[in-house]
Amino acid sequence: MWLPLASHANDAQTKMKYTLFCSGCHTADGRGSGDPRIPDMRNYVGYFAAVEGGREFLIQVPGVSTAPLKSKELAQIVNWMLRTFSADQLPDDFKPFDEQEVERLRQYVLRSELGDTRKALVTRIEEYKKNN
Repeated sequence: MWLPLASHANDAQTKMKYTLFCSGCHTADGRGSGDPRIPDMRNYVGYFAAVEGGREFLIQVPGVSTAPLKSKELAQIVNWMLRTFSADQLPDDFKPFDEQEVERLRQYVLRSELGDTRKALVTRIEEYKKNN
């Protein structure tokens, strides 16, 4: 009986952290700021969890990997974003991020290769969409 209440409270706290640390660029509803470097996450960001290298990318994007948050909090926010903005695009075998994975992945920050990496992943996503 307490689990749904605890889950709702955790989601509310996570949404608040998203609002504080992420919505400045990604907006409250995930549509992005209009800057082409900050894409609309709605009905799309879940595909990154389905293609090779995409899971790593979600954590290694500079604004994510360098966020002033503990890895556990960051995992909660990324999982919340995926469920909230793109649940239907997540692969059936999606495994939520955990603190240890985020801690490991955020040690490498995509910088100069960010654009090329994203472009390659978008190509993989388009292929994935055609085949699934």
